[in-house]
Amino acid sequence: MLKVATKFAPRQPDFERAHRAGFRCAELWLDAAVLADWQAIAGLARGYPFAYAVHFPNRLEHAGPALEQAVQLYRALDCHSMVIHQPLFDRHHEELLRLGPALRLAVENHKLDPERFTQWAERNPGLALDVEHLWKFTVCDGPLDRLLQEVKAFLRRFADKLRHVHLPGYVPGFAEHRPMYCAREMVFGVLSLLAEFRFEGLIVSEVNPAYQTPNDLRMDVLLFDTWRELHDSPAEGRCGEA
Repeated sequence: MLKVATKFAPRQPDFERAHRAGFRCAELWLDAAVLADWQAIAGLARGYPFAYAVHFPNRLEHAGPALEQAVQLYRALDCHSMVIHQPLFDRHHEELLRLGPALRLAVENHKLDPERFTQWAERNPGLALDVEHLWKFTVCDGPLDRLLQEVKAFLRRFADKLRHVHLPGYVPGFAEHRPMYCAREMVFGVLSLLAEFRFEGLIVSEVNPAYQTPNDLRMDVLLFDTWRELHDSPAEGRCGEA
């Protein structure tokens, strides 16, 4: 069952907009200040019928209590995974796993050439595939057919490691982090591949705050519903649907 999600900082209006748009899964953006208030954040998040993943802070100069707070929030929300960038994983994964042995860490690809992309996938035990980064930095804005070939080749080798997906609506020559509906053909192709390989994590329309509007969020939900109808798989859902 594919599960489409949106990503936002954990503030009440953002939860409300996502819920009204029709999302039932969310990835929560975190920083040290959010983690310091993790109990209140958990209480707010549990007020919505979402399944969650969390994104470990991209910058954390001094870990202090933030590692334990991140693990506590993950547990409180029964998260699917914790997305983390490679430098933070290398620095903190041992302590994170000591605090939470069942933590499903998912290391995200970023500015990787093809050789380093393969090394990233081979070396890390859990992966978060950012399709936008793959297209822009690894495939170097090559043709869509090549991107989809690369996604399929990745899934053939590493589907068992894949825990999370970022799927904004990237198109070469345009800005990053736009809604999925901005790149319908690419998104439909990737969704179909993920369905073929029976991916069970969250697929996140990771967009800039400027696009976290009721209309843009709703358009992404409708795009997923359209793919689901075309894919003719009634078992698929927006997470939590019967």
